[in-house]
Amino acid sequence: MHVKLIIRWRPLALCGLTVLGLALRLYGLNWDQGNSFHPDERQILFHVVALSWPSSFAQFLDQANSPLNPHFFAYGSFPLYLLALIGHIFFHTASSSEAFVQFTLLGRVLSAIFDSGTILLTGCLGLLLSRDESLERAHGWNVALLAAAFVAFTPFQLQLSHFYAVDTMLLFFVMLTILACVALVESEKVMRWSLIAGLGYGLALATKFSAAPLAVPFCVALLLRWYRKRDIPETIITMVFTVCVTILVFLIGQPYALLDKNEFVQQVIEQGNLARGLLDYPYVRQFAGTTPYVYEIENMVLWGMGVTLGCSAFAALLWFCWRVWRRTAGSWLIVLSWVFVYGAITGSFYVKFMRYMLPIYPLMTLMAAAGLLALWRSKWRNEMSLQRLGGLASGVSSVLKVVTLPVLRTALLIVVLAGTIFQGLALLNVYSQPNTRVQASLWMYNHLPRGSVLTYEQWDDPLPVAVAGHDPNEFIQGTYLDANKQPVAGLDLYGDDTTAKAQLLANFLPTVNAITMSTDRLDKSIPRLPQRYPLTIHYYQLLFSGQLGFHLAAQFENRPNLLGIRLDDSNADESYSVFDHPHVRIFVRDTPYPYTPDQLLHKLLDGVSLPAAAASSSGRQSSLVLSMQRIDENQQSSPLCAQVPADSHSKWLC
Repeated sequence: MHVKLIIRWRPLALCGLTVLGLALRLYGLNWDQGNSFHPDERQILFHVVALSWPSSFAQFLDQANSPLNPHFFAYGSFPLYLLALIGHIFFHTASSSEAFVQFTLLGRVLSAIFDSGTILLTGCLGLLLSRDESLERAHGWNVALLAAAFVAFTPFQLQLSHFYAVDTMLLFFVMLTILACVALVESEKVMRWSLIAGLGYGLALATKFSAAPLAVPFCVALLLRWYRKRDIPETIITMVFTVCVTILVFLIGQPYALLDKNEFVQQVIEQGNLARGLLDYPYVRQFAGTTPYVYEIENMVLWGMGVTLGCSAFAALLWFCWRVWRRTAGSWLIVLSWVFVYGAITGSFYVKFMRYMLPIYPLMTLMAAAGLLALWRSKWRNEMSLQRLGGLASGVSSVLKVVTLPVLRTALLIVVLAGTIFQGLALLNVYSQPNTRVQASLWMYNHLPRGSVLTYEQWDDPLPVAVAGHDPNEFIQGTYLDANKQPVAGLDLYGDDTTAKAQLLANFLPTVNAITMSTDRLDKSIPRLPQRYPLTIHYYQLLFSGQLGFHLAAQFENRPNLLGIRLDDSNADESYSVFDHPHVRIFVRDTPYPYTPDQLLHKLLDGVSLPAAAASSSGRQSSLVLSMQRIDENQQSSPLCAQVPADSHSKWLC
C-alpha cells in the first residue's frame, strides 16, 4: 500500500506542476489591453481572421482563389487553421473588430496550453531517460519532477506563452517527437511510437519549417534500436512508416505547401535568406556586430533560462559530452543530437532572435536536472566509501565529507531551483502593471493639449493608443510627402543618411509638438552601424541631450522585478522586452522653439561626414510639403497598415 501511494503521488505531482505552469502562463494574458502590440502575432491574426472554408473541393484546389490558402508561409499553416477553427466555433457572431481581439486572446490561451503540455512532456522524457530499475523508480521521478519544475518557471517560456507567435506550439511538437524517438529505442510497441513520432514531426513542420532537423534525432533513435535489436527489416519498416506518416500529417496541416508549391518554396527561401542576413530589412540591423553562438548563449543564460538554470544547463551539457566520450550516454544521444545539430544551425544565423533557440530550452533544462541530481546522489556513494575507510586518522576528513559536501550539494540544487523561480516570477510580474505604452498613452491624454501634432518612428508603433475611453484622434499625426510624393507619417530614421534626410528633419521637426518613442528598438540598433548612420546617430545625441529643441517630458519603464529587486534587462536581446515591457519616451518641443529650419539643418549636419554613396545622391533634395491630418480610424483598429515579410517587426506605414 505504501509503495502504491508513492507511485500514485509522483504522477499527481507532475500533473500538479503542469497545472501550476498553466496558471502562471494564463496570468496577465491581456497585457496589451487589446492593442495587439506584438507584430508577429498581429501578422498571424490578420491571416487567421481572413480564412474561411472553401465552397467546393474545386475551390479548395484553386490555390489562387481558395479562402483556405493563407498565402503566408513564414510560419506553418497548422497554427493558423487551429486558431481559425476554434475561434470560428466560439466567435462566429462577433464583429470584425471584436473578433480580432478575441482571436488574439484565444491564441494566447492556446499558446499557454501548449507550453504547459511541454512541462508534462519534459517530465515524461526525464522518466524515460533515467535508467532506474527500482520498483519505485525514485531517481527517475526525481529527474522528471525537478525538470518539470524548472520548465514551469523558465522565464522565456513564461513570456512566450503570452504571445500567439507559434513558438510554444512548435516546442510542444518538437518535445513530442523527441519523446517518441527515445521511447522507440527499446519499446516493444514500435509501431505506436513510430506513429507518434511521425505525428509530432509532421505537425512540427506544419507549424514552422525550421523543425526539419528533427530528422537527425529520429535517425539516431533508429540506429540505437538497430544496434540493440540487430533487426534490419524492422528498422527499415519503421523508418518508411514514420516518414510516410510525417509527410501525410504535414500535408494535412499545411496542404498549400503542395497546392501552392511555388509560393511556399519562395517564402521558405526568403526566410532562410533573412536568417542568414542576406536581406537588409531594418528590423534585423540590431544584430550587426553580434557574435554567433556567443550572443545566443549569453541571452539564454542571463535572461531566457535564468542565471542559475542557464549555468547549470551548460555545465550539464559538458558532463553529457564526457558521458558520450565514455560511451555511457545511452538514449541521451537522441537529445544531444537535437541540441547540437539544431543549436549549431540556428546559432550560426545572422538573425538571432531569442525565440529561435527555444526548441532546445526544455532539453537543456532536462540535462541540468539530471546533472544536478547525479551530483546530489553522489553523496551517498561518498558515505558508503567512507564507511570502508575506518581508523581514527580519517575521522576529521570523514565528518567533513559526510556533513559538509551533502549540505553543499543540496544547497546548490535549492539555489538553482530558487533562482529559476525568482527570475521567472520577476518577469511574470511585468504583467501586474499596465503595459508601458498604455501608461504613456494615458499620460499623453492627460498632459498634452488636444490637437497636438505628434510624430513617431517608422517600423515602430505610434502613440497614443485607444485606452480608457480616449480616442487617438484627439491628436494629429504630422505627415509629409516622401520622394514619391506620397504622404507619409512617422520619421524614416532607417532611411539612408543623406542631406535630403537632414533637410526633411529640419523642416518637419519644428512643426511637431511631441516625438514619441514607443520602444528603444531604433535608437539601440542604429548605433550598431556608425558608418551607415552618422547623421541619425548625431540626431539621437542631440535629442537625448536636449539640444534638438525637445526635452524628455516623460518616460516609462517596467523591468522584471520581485521582492523589491529589479532586474535591468535593457541589454538583453531586443525581442525580450520590446513587446510586453518596452522603454517608452515622450519628447515635447521647447517653447518657444529655439531653431529655424536652416539653423536646425546646420546643427544636424555639424561635424557629420555622410556616407559616400549617400552624399553623391543627396543633391536630389526632396521637396517637403507639410500637411496635418487626423489618424485614420482604420489605422487604430488594424495597426498593421502595410504588411512586410513576417517573422519580423512590422512597419507602420499608412
